[in-house]
Amino acid sequence: MKLMNTTQWKRCLLGSVLALLGMSTTYGQAPKTINIDDYTFTPLAVKTVKEIDTLLLSDSPEYVKEPGIVAAGTLHGKSRIYFYHVNERTEPMKVGILLENKGNAPAFVEIERAIYAKPSPDYFKVGRELSKKEMATAELGLGAWAQEGVNIPVRSKVMKKDIKQQKESLVQSRKIKLKQVEEEIKKDTTSRTISLVSQDTDAKEFVLRPGEVRPIFTELEKILMKQDDLFSGIIDFSTSEPVYASVAVMEPKSTVTYGLPLLPIHPIDDVELRGTYEGMRRFHVVEPQFNSEAGPASFEIANDREDAFISGVDETTNGKVVKNKGNYGISNVYVLHTEGNTPYALYFNPLGGAFSGTFRITSSKGTHTYDVPVKGPYLGHQTIYDTQLLDVFDKPEDLLLEYMSPGASNLPVRFLLIPQVSEKMKNNGKSSEYITNLLNRILGK
Repeated sequence: MKLMNTTQWKRCLLGSVLALLGMSTTYGQAPKTINIDDYTFTPLAVKTVKEIDTLLLSDSPEYVKEPGIVAAGTLHGKSRIYFYHVNERTEPMKVGILLENKGNAPAFVEIERAIYAKPSPDYFKVGRELSKKEMATAELGLGAWAQEGVNIPVRSKVMKKDIKQQKESLVQSRKIKLKQVEEEIKKDTTSRTISLVSQDTDAKEFVLRPGEVRPIFTELEKILMKQDDLFSGIIDFSTSEPVYASVAVMEPKSTVTYGLPLLPIHPIDDVELRGTYEGMRRFHVVEPQFNSEAGPASFEIANDREDAFISGVDETTNGKVVKNKGNYGISNVYVLHTEGNTPYALYFNPLGGAFSGTFRITSSKGTHTYDVPVKGPYLGHQTIYDTQLLDVFDKPEDLLLEYMSPGASNLPVRFLLIPQVSEKMKNNGKSSEYITNLLNRILGK
């Protein structure tokens, strides 16, 4: 039996003490990965504060064998269409989106964002690319949340001032926008030739008259899905009146304006990931606050418990109630308060299977985007033990996490907060002082 030398004995004893305390044994830079079995995590809960705006989800049927309408529904106000489909046909197909005004009043439509990932048989590649583009074009929009009546629980005086200014600016810009909408509708009524088919299909702002149809995101018509390719994209827009949106997988030569309305509606598949959902944007608070002096903690997102999957209806299936299992296409903001003077590391830990995507965190260090994984196709395949270090924070503050579930990835996912024992540990409580002295004695200091 080989005996440990003094240094090895100290390290072993130190690790044992810290493991009992549920703290990291790392000095200096946090490790890139950890063993979750070495820690006891205090669970923090996600509380949903507000859900607004409308999503049309188009992912059922996911695998499309013949041309047809794959999703449709009524949208009003700020809205989003999220599509995710695989071409199972031997010939290439494309995606088309058509808006129709079925009401009696003109609808002013403004396209705000349109992004897609290149079609590919590599599903994780598609999900990862769209996730990265989504984060690169998303806005945190705390001022907009404040205008919706949400109390933004941040302590930074600078951030509070920014939120107030954003809110005031939005109030003014919306007044101007309402006036512009009225003028554009009036102008359209008197200047445009009566037609049920809109001619200028590339405009970012337009009026859709009663009975009129118009294709949007026309760039998609140039992109072909080969057999077994997955194609996914997002378009955000706002409407002053309700409009009916249809998403179709079509033959390349078929036109969206005239060809789409003639297509049959494909039945929803067993997964039932389609329909219209209220709650395209969601605001959450993680409770209680995390205290780095109290040991490791964790919180889960997209677990259908405290962070519930939203429900909607599929208008193409007689108003069938459906659930967005994964909250795909949903923009989420999570606010986490932290306390304590001990630095802590933030890790990502997928629990539901393989994950590949991007999210963003705003803190006193600025706004940073994180790719998971940094290298490789995914993290968490057939294991719950994969982890990835995201960042290390060294003072009490508010962390704002922006997240949308990436296509092809599995859920739920977990964020781990682990205090980092430092040689410059600063504590005031008697218990913390005892721990510090004990560690110093072990280390011979």
